[in-house]
Amino acid sequence: MGQPTTVDPSRAPAGTSILWIQLQENPRKILGDLAGEINPGDGSWNEERLNKYADRVLAQVAEQIPNLFNAITAKIVLGPEQIEAMNKNLVGGDPYAGDCRVDQYAPWRPLSAATGHRTPIKNLWHIGASTHPGPGLGGGSGFLVAKRLTQKSFLERIRNR
Repeated sequence: MGQPTTVDPSRAPAGTSILWIQLQENPRKILGDLAGEINPGDGSWNEERLNKYADRVLAQVAEQIPNLFNAITAKIVLGPEQIEAMNKNLVGGDPYAGDCRVDQYAPWRPLSAATGHRTPIKNLWHIGASTHPGPGLGGGSGFLVAKRLTQKSFLERIRNR
């Protein structure tokens, strides 16, 4: 959840703001609804299912933000298919840029042969959501590579004591 107009008011008309909610774990195909309120039908995220789901989420947020529903003047709801159409790297709407199993995380991301952000090409480093520390961490991989490139290695620090 974020409010991008807090740091950039030009993103919305004067006197208004944007509330951005991103739910990253939605399945590509709906198998069921434990609450029994959304019929999964063929499992696709059609407009009706997207809006029912969004309204459910907004109702939970409204428990903490009084008058939320009355303040909403427009709403855009994107499902996995729309997200993938906007960026082909987000296969199935997956915001994590690939598989996030345990063997694909931490130092093993994006693959065990390319740990520590190194690539087989000298002086070419790999950063982004597909690298450690993973997606959704606001430039963490770039910070780690910059730190590695600007600081002495562990062995150099030990030798220089």
